[in-house]
Amino acid sequence: MTSLVNRLKEEDSAVFNMCKTEVSLEELKHVGADFSKMVKPVYAVVDKANNRAIHLHGANYQLIPYDYILNQLSNALDEYGIDISKTDIKFIVHQDLNYMKLRILFGNDSMFKPYSMSKDSNDKLKFGIEVISSYDASLVFTLRAMFVRLICANGMTAIEDINSSIKRHTLKFDVDASFDKLKYLNKTFTAMSDTFEVYNHTDLTAGEVDILFKKFSNKNESKYNLLKKVLETPIDKSTLYDVYNALTNYSSHNQRAIKYGSKGNEDYRIDYCKKDGVKTSEERDYEVRNFINSKDFVFYYHRGLSNYSKNISQ
Repeated sequence: MTSLVNRLKEEDSAVFNMCKTEVSLEELKHVGADFSKMVKPVYAVVDKANNRAIHLHGANYQLIPYDYILNQLSNALDEYGIDISKTDIKFIVHQDLNYMKLRILFGNDSMFKPYSMSKDSNDKLKFGIEVISSYDASLVFTLRAMFVRLICANGMTAIEDINSSIKRHTLKFDVDASFDKLKYLNKTFTAMSDTFEVYNHTDLTAGEVDILFKKFSNKNESKYNLLKKVLETPIDKSTLYDVYNALTNYSSHNQRAIKYGSKGNEDYRIDYCKKDGVKTSEERDYEVRNFINSKDFVFYYHRGLSNYSKNISQ
């Protein structure tokens, strides 16, 4: 038994057994009491243990059982010598088997020790790996490297897809090949830390922070005011790193800003959303990924990259 699978089995057998629930992909030939035939091929992901359909899919859908994903990940970690003995593991399987999410965070004494930012050695980023999948098509298969920032109040999370390993469950998708990319995990973590150093050396004016928040919010007042509320630094003394921290607070916390008060004295308070937290996080992560690759955000990154390059060359 491989290292990861063995740990999951020992530390949380109930969740591990859920992910091992037998599932099958079965074609629906007809529907209704009159046995009407389907116009197009439709397949159901069936929970065999409870004899129920989890979700319906088209003919191009590929069923990838959760336990197969975990075994392939576990094998890859062992093959590439990625020691998880001193890591924290969080494993979630939806009660109806709709989705699964596994996070591995490397600790202080692990092979990937936390990274200390050059401006403040107490500002540490803890490395991690996440894998996500679903049977109900709510989440696409995702394998990614990540950071958790330890010093900030909101626990900033930062993600980087490992060589674009975000794939829909189509027949053309080779899930086994995705895990081969873990071979270069150390290079991925190094590239991420270099990027955050540039963010942290990119000073912004209050007006520039406001522009970025407004661009991201796209006229959504609740989103805009949430970002202003969770910004942990004075708006006139912030960097691109602080803006990124606020963006990832939005994506990793299932929260919204709600207006209150009388006309002319309105303010916003932060409240929790009622939507599924895992699904909301993935939807918002997608928003953040798109924005940090947009010309609006990249403009400031390139400005900071130029300044940071000059600093380290001196």
